[in-house]
Amino acid sequence: MNQESKPFQKIIVAYDDSPAARDALIAGINLCKVIGAPLQTITVIEPPPAYTGFVVTVAPDAARGIEADRKRFYEELIESAVAEGRRHSVEVTGHLVEAEEVDGVISFLREKRADLLIIGLRQHSTHIARLWSTVTSLEESAPCSVLAIHSPVDRTPTGTIRQSLTYASA
Repeated sequence: MNQESKPFQKIIVAYDDSPAARDALIAGINLCKVIGAPLQTITVIEPPPAYTGFVVTVAPDAARGIEADRKRFYEELIESAVAEGRRHSVEVTGHLVEAEEVDGVISFLREKRADLLIIGLRQHSTHIARLWSTVTSLEESAPCSVLAIHSPVDRTPTGTIRQSLTYASA
């Protein structure tokens, strides 16, 4: 399939340490393998909570250590996504962005001129919780199509895995 005929050439997965994001990563890898496209991930580090200002004042070395540990955690998360792609012969490039979650993802999608954002859907206990969810905000603001992967994966009676997909076009 040549570049012009691929419906999605720039595919990005919103990736964090949640099971839903892991399912989105696997779906993205599978899709990219089928269409022969590379995959990018976006992981957002949100600004630290306000109380960290107190820690900086009282123990600046401790604050730097906490920040270094936090950054290292996210870098290792990105490395795991790249390794997962490698296991499936798909090129995965991870990106770490420091911003508010939704704004960071939307800015990244615009900058990369993404064709498709893949996100994992977490199960919410009430309809109200869904109204304010990050997924809803991303879906409404994304400058590209959005593929939402329902999590957890349903198992059919035969034991095969079936993923539920939701697709919203930009």
